[in-house]
Amino acid sequence: MQLIRRISRSHLFRNAVFVGAVYATSECLQQKTYGEKRDIAKVRRMAIWGLVFNGPGNYGWYKVLDRMVPGHCVKTALKKVLVEKVTISPVWVCSFYVVLSMLEGQPDIFSEAKEKVVPTYLVGLSFWLPAQALNFVFVPRVYRVAYVGVAGFVWANILCYMKRQRLNETSDEPKAAECQQAPPNTLVT
Repeated sequence: MQLIRRISRSHLFRNAVFVGAVYATSECLQQKTYGEKRDIAKVRRMAIWGLVFNGPGNYGWYKVLDRMVPGHCVKTALKKVLVEKVTISPVWVCSFYVVLSMLEGQPDIFSEAKEKVVPTYLVGLSFWLPAQALNFVFVPRVYRVAYVGVAGFVWANILCYMKRQRLNETSDEPKAAECQQAPPNTLVT
């Protein structure tokens, strides 16, 4: 019982659960937005991504980043944002597609990442640069993963949208009719 209390009080545990819930909720919202039938398997995969990979990974990353670049002033915040965007952000974006492809049982777990990492990374820069600047200046380290989780709700919806895009397609918007007719576990536009 004491172990359960310790775990539930753990910042790592709470942040991981929170981020898992954010990604699962984002997938539910995207399914509703595009008129898709509820696909619990997709929701579960997004929850696993947040709970097992993104939440704990970000928790550890912020600890490392704070040791690498200590402080909270504007100049330090800009350094942290730059370090993050040049080092870990491309890894997270690529990992998102690879891990979800693995969870989907795709035969080539890298094909989707090859097509989507660069566009997703560029969209991420426009979203996360200002979000992380605010994070590093104003948010105490212990709350950073939660803050990123809240900002991440918007980002997770962007990722869910990007995930739905067909490979090698030029259209920027999914067609609602195709979303409704697509079988589960397929990429749709």
